[in-house]
Amino acid sequence: MTYKNIDVYTLIKPEILKLRNIGIETANLDCRLLLSETLDRYEAIYNHQNIYISENEIKKFQNLIQQRVSGKPVSRIINKRSFWKKEFDLNDATLDPRSDSETLVESVIEYYPNKLEFLKIIDLGSGTGCLGLSLLDEYSCSEASFFDTSQKSLEMVKKNAQNFDFLERSKFINLDWNVRDWDKKLMKFENNMKYDIAISNPPYIPTNDIKTLRKEVKKYDPFIALNGGKDGLDSYRSIFSKLTNIVKSDGKIFIEIGKGQENNITKIAIKHGLFPKEYKKDLSGVTRVIIFVIK
Repeated sequence: MTYKNIDVYTLIKPEILKLRNIGIETANLDCRLLLSETLDRYEAIYNHQNIYISENEIKKFQNLIQQRVSGKPVSRIINKRSFWKKEFDLNDATLDPRSDSETLVESVIEYYPNKLEFLKIIDLGSGTGCLGLSLLDEYSCSEASFFDTSQKSLEMVKKNAQNFDFLERSKFINLDWNVRDWDKKLMKFENNMKYDIAISNPPYIPTNDIKTLRKEVKKYDPFIALNGGKDGLDSYRSIFSKLTNIVKSDGKIFIEIGKGQENNITKIAIKHGLFPKEYKKDLSGVTRVIIFVIK
């Protein structure tokens, strides 16, 4: 196989233009990420670099660009997404981690500054495990249980935990919070040991709004991970009704929410014995996380 020496920008410039012409603002970055994937490189590739690449690899790269042109997100093409301090593997059963969710990780760290403290954490609706595993990375003496209705999703959490060497501090629990006695089943699994911290980024998009989302979201994120029911709040009702049974009386609950949902979610929480301690905004200034304590 013959390889040619070429500078990166010469190779990717026409592909950047293709992506920019359809309104993709991250065209340059997307091209460099897809080129890294093509060449099976873990480190970043930059415009000024020279690389050796074969004709077959160029064709593979152009094929990946075509997938991006069709609307497929880069994270779904390469099945990876950077979140907090790690790169997480994804599959079609997991929500693509968002940088907005890092607000939740930051909030936990603010409330628990002692990184050597033992914390028993439950990640409800864990997806890739990005929230719970990011906390295990910060708190080296802590343990996390990953709760999800999708076995396929839990397999991805397990894979990520293994990649980061967190398996010994992780549990994987296949339960559905729509089942009436899920809290009892969970506590039986945990030998009735309650949690110090509950975290969750549940589905919060109203069902009828899903069809209005960007193609990258509605087509490639799993419907179950987006669908919050008629008003977007079904998951909060299911979760909040059981939290006092699974979280210690002095524990804290960190919940991600959608834009403008804070008042309605707070009402549901108060009804179930939870008190809002603080509201946290993401980098866009949107209230993204509510911290609750048990009354």
